Amino acid sequence: MTLGDIGRPSTTDFFAEKGYAHVPSIGLAPEDFASARVLLDGLFDRFSSLPRRFAHDLGASPESAGPPVLPEILEVSTLAPALRRTPVFRAAYALARQMLGEQAFLVYDHAIYKPQGTSGTTSWHQDSGYDPKASDGLAIWIPFQDTGVIDGAMRYVPGSHLGGPLPHLSRTNPDGKVVKYLEVADSDAVDVPCELGGATMHGLHTIHGAGPNLGGNVRRAWILDFEAMSPLRRAYRTSKRAVTSWTHAGR
Repeated sequence: MTLGDIGRPSTTDFFAEKGYAHVPSIGLAPEDFASARVLLDGLFDRFSSLPRRFAHDLGASPESAGPPVLPEILEVSTLAPALRRTPVFRAAYALARQMLGEQAFLVYDHAIYKPQGTSGTTSWHQDSGYDPKASDGLAIWIPFQDTGVIDGAMRYVPGSHLGGPLPHLSRTNPDGKVVKYLEVADSDAVDVPCELGGATMHGLHTIHGAGPNLGGNVRRAWILDFEAMSPLRRAYRTSKRAVTSWTHAGR
């Protein structure tokens, strides 16, 4: 499957039934990922100096010391607006439009860098667990390297989106990050490896997580959430994002 195949009934039917899909190619060459990776690497290089509302350690525990175990940065394209001018962003937007229509709009994004040898997992959850009012949008997960099961590939519970948003459990990490999670049997899930140049996508009500990175490289991933929005809602979200950018700049 390639980006041009997304509109085919087999792809959209699979996504509607299972709640996720793997896109082996989003239409980019490996070198097209370089500009976005440089910008994301720059954010993670200054992870410790970013405001705490943006930078969190998903794997932190009271005993944690030293570098973050599982660093996550929220709103990366707000912190680094140049990300929205990269080929990766344009390809993600094109994929979202093919799935949601021309009213597709970016509502949220974040990036997770899972260090090599990290035993921590990404907790089972629905994206709607963090926003119960989330509509039937989708999240696009884009890796910056080949990502097999050993590297912490995405995992999905097929058909779980059909049950709608579920009540989540929660825990608060030492840095104040509230992590929402669900208790899921591993046997209910499927692993979805993804090579550089591809992506996975899932509905906002789809239960998903990711395994530990026991491979030899940092597992870099940029996750972009899209919803179909009216022009009025888009204008509101755009102005809200502008205020966040202005505040972060210290003006």
